[in-house]
Amino acid sequence: MQLSQNPITKIINDKLKFKDCKNLSNLIFDQQRIAEFQFEFQSLKVDITRQNLDKEIKDDLINLAKKANIKSKIKRMMSGAKINRSENRSVDHFNLRKKERFETKEWKNLINFTKIILNKKSFKSIVNVGIGGSDLGPLMVNQALKSFYKGPKVFYISNIDPITLIEVFEKCDPKTTLFIITSKSFGTLETLENAKIIYNWLTENNVSLNDAMVAVTSSEKKAKKWGFKKSNIFQISENIGGRFSLWSSVGMSILCGLGEDNYKKFLNGAEIMDQHFANEEIESNIPIILSLLRIWNRNFLKLNNHCIVPYTDSLSKLPAWAQQLEMESNGKSVDVEGQPLQMPASPIIWGEVGTNAQHSFFQFLHQGLETSPVDILVPRKPIKDAKFSHIVNNHKHLVINAVAQAEALAIGSVDLANANKNFPGNRPSTIISWDENNPFSIGMLISLYENITIASGFLWNINSFDQWGVELGKSTANKISNDEGYEELSPSAREFLQKQV
Repeated sequence: MQLSQNPITKIINDKLKFKDCKNLSNLIFDQQRIAEFQFEFQSLKVDITRQNLDKEIKDDLINLAKKANIKSKIKRMMSGAKINRSENRSVDHFNLRKKERFETKEWKNLINFTKIILNKKSFKSIVNVGIGGSDLGPLMVNQALKSFYKGPKVFYISNIDPITLIEVFEKCDPKTTLFIITSKSFGTLETLENAKIIYNWLTENNVSLNDAMVAVTSSEKKAKKWGFKKSNIFQISENIGGRFSLWSSVGMSILCGLGEDNYKKFLNGAEIMDQHFANEEIESNIPIILSLLRIWNRNFLKLNNHCIVPYTDSLSKLPAWAQQLEMESNGKSVDVEGQPLQMPASPIIWGEVGTNAQHSFFQFLHQGLETSPVDILVPRKPIKDAKFSHIVNNHKHLVINAVAQAEALAIGSVDLANANKNFPGNRPSTIISWDENNPFSIGMLISLYENITIASGFLWNINSFDQWGVELGKSTANKISNDEGYEELSPSAREFLQKQV
């Protein structure tokens, strides 16, 4: 059942004809709103008091989720049913966060290898070479938890632009650098072209492939053909989508950096959130509540974008990661049956780290004609091992700025005499906070966003686990690289390529 066919959709739309959804500055001063619109789980606090909806609409949205049978869909997914129908696959990334994983052959191979790397200390640098889900997830976690990294320096290469490789070569010694070639299909053009350059660089420096390179892939056969021996190949299940793969062997660079104990805390944070997602009733289920806000803003208030602003520099890569997560998962135009959607799915996801964002696009958020719902993310405490006393004070300013922007967006400031200084307010935001950045809390936060994305897909009745939309451009590029398909190109494309390539 699509969102348009959900009986509660009509009920909400009928109410919207008579409701004023631009009275946020009045709503947020209702004391009862704190109990109804704030949620807590573990150290996580989610405040949606500044969203443009009242209790009646919130209750309707909860009923909408019930009519969509969202709880049974979650249960079916976690039971291993093949809900990815277009590829006839189950969705298995949840299993990688469970304690049972530590008994698997995949885990033992991974942990034994990383222990060798960390204990021998022969590798001073680790370079992850991948793109999309093979890069964004590990890169984001590396940035988020870099204060916990005790192993070798970790670098990431994704773009086929050779300048990035040159910069890494200048920083690394070929004899003490491990390259992790990460490609689920082991057919990704950008990754394999970069791997060729790395192989040549190693060869020029008398370092053999299997002494300095490992492969993370679903295609052992292709990796072997490329030159990797079996002991240097780490498997990814076909049932784990790239954007959900940082929990798999794709996260080798995370494990090498964090070490086993911290990595297990990271997994545990994610598993705890999964349990909440699977077991908590809809009324207090944080991922489902936030997915209902996606639907409310996207489909009922017609707001086609969603901004994510983390007020901690360590999460500067989270907006880019969330952009791929949500837009690749839910950027669909047909439902699970292949029927055209009657109501659009997936907002445009964008954002930047605060407070930097306040000095760039917050002008648009406050006074632009279009309204953008905003997630404001902030740890309530600075890192524990801060060496300088003024860090605590700076962190206090960070938290104050996060709350102040949420308040200013909601309340605004009326200036009828000078339109340039008029702030209309009524701009919705959600504050998501946690105690401090550590492996457990970051694992929980990442799982939260994954589960918001999945729950939203269930409400739209789309398949959030395939990504056919990324294939056409890649296949066209592969044809051109192999001197094929030129006759299928437009005249301007042929002219451009003939002059440039």
